[in-house]
Amino acid sequence: MSLSRTRPFRGAFTLVELLVVIAIIGILVGLLLPAVQAARAAARRMSCSNNMKQCGLALHNYHSTFQRFPGIGHDSASAFSILAQILPYAEQADLQDLIDFSAPIYTGTGYAFSIHPNNLQAAETRVPMFRCPSDPREGRFTEFDCDAAAGQSYQGTNVVACTGSGRDQSWDLRAKTDGLFYYGSSTAFRDILDGTSHTVVFAETLLGDNSTSSTAPIHAEDKVAWTGHFTVDNPDVESLTRGPVWSWFGYRGYAWISGKAYSSTFSTYTPPNANHSDVCQLAYGWFGARSHHSGGVNVTLADGSVRFVSESVDLELWRDAGSVMDGDVPGEL
Repeated sequence: MSLSRTRPFRGAFTLVELLVVIAIIGILVGLLLPAVQAARAAARRMSCSNNMKQCGLALHNYHSTFQRFPGIGHDSASAFSILAQILPYAEQADLQDLIDFSAPIYTGTGYAFSIHPNNLQAAETRVPMFRCPSDPREGRFTEFDCDAAAGQSYQGTNVVACTGSGRDQSWDLRAKTDGLFYYGSSTAFRDILDGTSHTVVFAETLLGDNSTSSTAPIHAEDKVAWTGHFTVDNPDVESLTRGPVWSWFGYRGYAWISGKAYSSTFSTYTPPNANHSDVCQLAYGWFGARSHHSGGVNVTLADGSVRFVSESVDLELWRDAGSVMDGDVPGEL
């Protein structure tokens, strides 16, 4: 008598069960992904805030040493940025040793420029403290004030210094503005009439895309509109960007070493994260605070603290926060 063998029963998922499991996994991913993205965005914003804090502390240490704040210089080729001058006070003395402040940053005329050999290595060095981790751009610029054919480039910055409110004549850095920094400035804490906790010294900007175009871009927030050689005070900046524009430049934040207005400065004339481009006239103009953070920008105040300022902040309050010399004490940002 032979015993028959039966195959053991093997359980398996049915097609319906598989579809249900896949659907559940999809729902969980849909629920968790925004939370993960929000956590990453918060971490990047915190990292950016720490960088801004370092810059504020370095500025204080500079003032403690010289009893004044650094100035920007006297002309565009020799206008070393505020950032370049505070390097030793942020544990970056070795990098500042690469800068020859007695030589210009670049030489040349017209559109034929070359980074001065004494400052080339410094200009090409990326400084993490001056960069926001939320900005996806590489931040290497080859189209402005350098010899790209020779392989020259600048490393950019997301950190910019406040030149004032941008009201009246304060858009032109060649003369004294109502802010802490302008060409030839030598201001000190005593000049901050509105109080250090009400005065902005640093903010963020977006890195440009290293391009030039005569066509209006679809997304203009990281562009600078060159509106020609004329002067106007207290303009509607958005209207200027819709008027005659010679070129659209992607050189915002193009060189941390340079104190040029569109490279490493801003004013509080336009609101944070304005939905139009910055405007340049006579190489000066209205350059705003901008970031890739949702809802606002990080700023450093003159007391060394860092604050996240909403893009919906009252505009007059924001403008007052850029001014230090009018005695009009603004409210809390």
